[in-house]
Amino acid sequence: MSTQAGLFSLDDLTEDDAGTRPGFRLHRLELLNWGTFNKSVRTFRLDGENSLLTGDIGSGKSTIVDAITTLLLPANRIEYNKAAGAQKKERSLMSYVRGFHKSARSGLGDTSRPVALRGPGTFTVVLGVFHNAALDKTITLAITLWATQEAGQPTRFYSIAEGEQSIKADFSDFGTDMAKLKRRLRNDGVAVFDVFEKYGAAFKRHFGIGSAQAMDLFHRTVSMKQVENITHFVRTNMLEEDDVETRIKNLLHHFDDLKKAHDAVLRAKDQIRMLEPVRDNAARHHTLTAGYDRAHEQREQLSPWFTTKKLELSEAHLQEMERAAVRVAAEQNTLTADVGRLNRELADLRDDIRNSGGGRIAAIEGELARLAIESGAQRERYTSYSESATVLGLFDPENQVAFDANAAALPGVEKRLAEANTELQGQRTALDRQRSEASEQAGDHKTELKSLLNRQNLLPGWLIALRQKLCAGTGIAESELPFAGELLRVRESEAAWEGAAERTLHGFALSLLVTNDHYPAVSDWVERNNLRARIVYLKVGENPTPRPAAPDTLAGKIGIKPGTPLREFLLDELGRRFDHQCCETMAEFRRYPKALTINGQLKGGGGRHEKDDRKELTDRSSYVLGWDNHDKIARLRSALEEAEGRMRTAADGLGRIDTQLGNLGRQQRLIGTVAAVAGFAGLDWRSTARAMEDLAQEKAVLESSSDILRELTERESATGARLEKASGKLSALDRRIGSNEAEIKGITEQIADCRESLAEAPLTSDAGLLAELGTLARQALESEVLTYKNTAKIESKVRDKLTGAIDALNKQVIRAAETTIRFMSDFRNKYPAETTELDASLEAAGEFNTILQQLVENDLPRFAERFKESLTQNTIHEIVAFNAFLDARRQDIVSRIGEINESLARIEYNPGRHIQLEPQATSDAEVREFGSDLRACSEGSIGAQEQYSEQKFLQVEALVERFRGRAGLTNLDERWTAKVTDVRNWFTFSASERWTETGEEHEHFTDSGGKSGGQKEKLAYTILAAALAFQFGIAAGPGNQRSFRFVVIDEAFGRGSDESAKYGLELFKRLKLQLLIVTPLQKIHVIEPFVANVGFVANEAGDDSQLRNMTIHEYRAERDKRGS
Repeated sequence: MSTQAGLFSLDDLTEDDAGTRPGFRLHRLELLNWGTFNKSVRTFRLDGENSLLTGDIGSGKSTIVDAITTLLLPANRIEYNKAAGAQKKERSLMSYVRGFHKSARSGLGDTSRPVALRGPGTFTVVLGVFHNAALDKTITLAITLWATQEAGQPTRFYSIAEGEQSIKADFSDFGTDMAKLKRRLRNDGVAVFDVFEKYGAAFKRHFGIGSAQAMDLFHRTVSMKQVENITHFVRTNMLEEDDVETRIKNLLHHFDDLKKAHDAVLRAKDQIRMLEPVRDNAARHHTLTAGYDRAHEQREQLSPWFTTKKLELSEAHLQEMERAAVRVAAEQNTLTADVGRLNRELADLRDDIRNSGGGRIAAIEGELARLAIESGAQRERYTSYSESATVLGLFDPENQVAFDANAAALPGVEKRLAEANTELQGQRTALDRQRSEASEQAGDHKTELKSLLNRQNLLPGWLIALRQKLCAGTGIAESELPFAGELLRVRESEAAWEGAAERTLHGFALSLLVTNDHYPAVSDWVERNNLRARIVYLKVGENPTPRPAAPDTLAGKIGIKPGTPLREFLLDELGRRFDHQCCETMAEFRRYPKALTINGQLKGGGGRHEKDDRKELTDRSSYVLGWDNHDKIARLRSALEEAEGRMRTAADGLGRIDTQLGNLGRQQRLIGTVAAVAGFAGLDWRSTARAMEDLAQEKAVLESSSDILRELTERESATGARLEKASGKLSALDRRIGSNEAEIKGITEQIADCRESLAEAPLTSDAGLLAELGTLARQALESEVLTYKNTAKIESKVRDKLTGAIDALNKQVIRAAETTIRFMSDFRNKYPAETTELDASLEAAGEFNTILQQLVENDLPRFAERFKESLTQNTIHEIVAFNAFLDARRQDIVSRIGEINESLARIEYNPGRHIQLEPQATSDAEVREFGSDLRACSEGSIGAQEQYSEQKFLQVEALVERFRGRAGLTNLDERWTAKVTDVRNWFTFSASERWTETGEEHEHFTDSGGKSGGQKEKLAYTILAAALAFQFGIAAGPGNQRSFRFVVIDEAFGRGSDESAKYGLELFKRLKLQLLIVTPLQKIHVIEPFVANVGFVANEAGDDSQLRNMTIHEYRAERDKRGS
């Protein structure tokens, strides 16, 4: 804002009217076809002097005032006839051009329409001649208008001539060709404008009007009666509005750059947040897979490792057995000699006993020996029979009767056991079949899951493997040989038809799509190779012509993968082959030649009907359409767990039945034990015992009859004991030798078997794996020692443990893969641009990690640094500059009010007192909060130590987003921005009436409320005079001769008190302003002393206003003449 030396000089405020009148003043106003000034030119001569425009109500005074404002203001800013109290839109530019002067009833009865003096095609001219005597310079402003239609806005152009013009001389004799008039004016050196903005800027430049508000104040002065609100008046008329829009745009521009930088930081952080789980889960999957593979290797090497250990232990034991065999053979020879010698010695003693009467004794001893053997056998058979009978539910064989009863019941028991065995065997066969089927299904599910985790489609694994072989053999990329099922899926809105669509399209979905480029290579490879499977491939034509599928057909319910180059071909195939009508009812189904029901019944050409319910329609594990297999993976995983559950259930059942069969087998063997006893005599050990007691008594009697016989008998007994002992040792030794020989033979065969096994499956040379197997074996042995006999048991124990670990690891691997792929898919869905060439598969884990590494090590630091730089060096600097600009404007306003007060101090408002304007900081909460927020954004933000600050960004963002306009609050924020960035709104203003001598305040007021009408008008004239002097650039001394001095006051002096009117006129006179006063006749006596010219307007018929020019002297003479 420029600073003026002073609003009024002492020269301006003198009452001396001598000398040249300063500034541009209106000398002449001409009207042609304006309102009711019709047909001929009407001229109002002011000659740069204060003038009075008067006449009766409705004569046309306000029409002349509106003509002047139309010359000086854009039509869209003018409220025509406002000073006369007209309603808004009662008059318009078109109403003046057409000459609307009354209303007539329309043909519709109750409505009326305006009556025009002129039709379209008639032109209107308003011309004003302004002269600056000090500069001896004349400027003519003119506006030329014409209506091209009955309503709307008239067409117009504006002109400025540096010299005097008139309508008759310069705006006549051109017919109706406005272009001709424009050319003539331009040829005469007149500036012609089609828009007011350029015209207004030009005449303001000529008149020395530097303020954009000056002409607005001029317009308000026309109808101003009093200052109702000082703050509003000062803001609007005495302080310029600043162009903050450009600065806000610059701030928004810098913030947009900052926002982009901030968004880049947030985007990078979000990408890192989403990629870290991909990295972690992919690493976990890798670790688990390595563990799973290692456990497989360990399990595969169990047999060779334990076989090697068994071989080593067996060879060591064989060597020990062979050494022991040598020692036993020597011992056998010694014992054989001892037994021979003792046999000979015993034979000699027995001969001596026979010769001494010991024959009967010998016979008794022989019988006792035989009976002892028989009694032992009987006891053994009795115990076995008795235990077996108890288990079988038979009697204990205490006598012949019990034995016979058992013999009679035995066939029934045998039959019952046989029947139970048959039933259990049947159950076992069924459970074994169930376990086999479940095991096979689990294996299939595991294979399929492993395949699905490495791709995104739902196709069977064997088919994917077949394509891989084909692509490997032809060198074609798999992505260039898609199956139809990978590119199709049922639309989400048609989910109810998914089962029927999957069943119908199953064969087509498994068809390989081969383009012309790949057709020769594919067909040759298929021909050369035994596929051991079935494959269907379709040759894709060059220019398919698909027809649109109806929504109610199967083809219409199928969506195609976006971006596939085979879209047209697929649309054609679907439209031709699968245009079956999807029918809700059987009546519909029977009506169409090709139809499909929601339950999967298919009707094709030729009357063929088909419904295949071998698989459930809702069995999603067999679905093949789509390019997202997450659901199928989840279902297969569930199916795998269900199959493994059935395996465990079947295994538990088999264990229970095998236990029952084992018990039955033992019972059947016990039947053999019972049946093997032919008669009760074989069990009657009690009778045998009694016979032995009798013989022993007899022997005792015989032995007591001879001492020699007793000695011989004792010697025989001792020798027999030694012989028995030696023979026992020899027999035991023979058995040991036999056992050793059998064991040596078995070990030898075992060693051969081990060597043969190791030849077929050799032990690994991986030292780490061998150490791991050793650890597993030691854990399984616990406190045992590994021998050649328990290797199989320990191996089984370790194998069971490894199998459990492998199954657990397999589940963890599957879950880790699913989790990794889910995180990959989430990232791809959110950031498709970064992952156009990446699949959500485990093979892509490295590429995802590369993106993460790039983000962490490069992108995020770079984005953060760019954000910090943009925040501290651009946006915050812009906010600081913006804040400084607004603060400078605040200081300018304070200074400007000070300048105005200096001039107001020279105007005596009341005797001994003057008016001062007082600015106060506004209490408006929004303005104060804005100032606080603006300072918060800029404080502590400049300097080399400034760090990245999310809080600072959020402060700036909250402020800038209000400048921009928040969603749904745009209008509210626009009003808020206009309010808080207009520094004029930072102040409220009041007036203080002070004693000139002491400066003491006499009265303080913020508006004119509570004052009399005259006091209100007086305050209005005082503040208005200060505002006009400020806005029109009236400065001290002769240096500022280029100024605008013309003011129109419409009826204001006619409505106030005579005293206040005189005060105002005196004040404007001292400011050397030219006044055009528009007032009714009744106030002329007050105004008359201050005017030099009078324009008298009359319109007796209402359709033709006339304007008469008189000097004040002529007016007085005529008035006096009429009065006399």
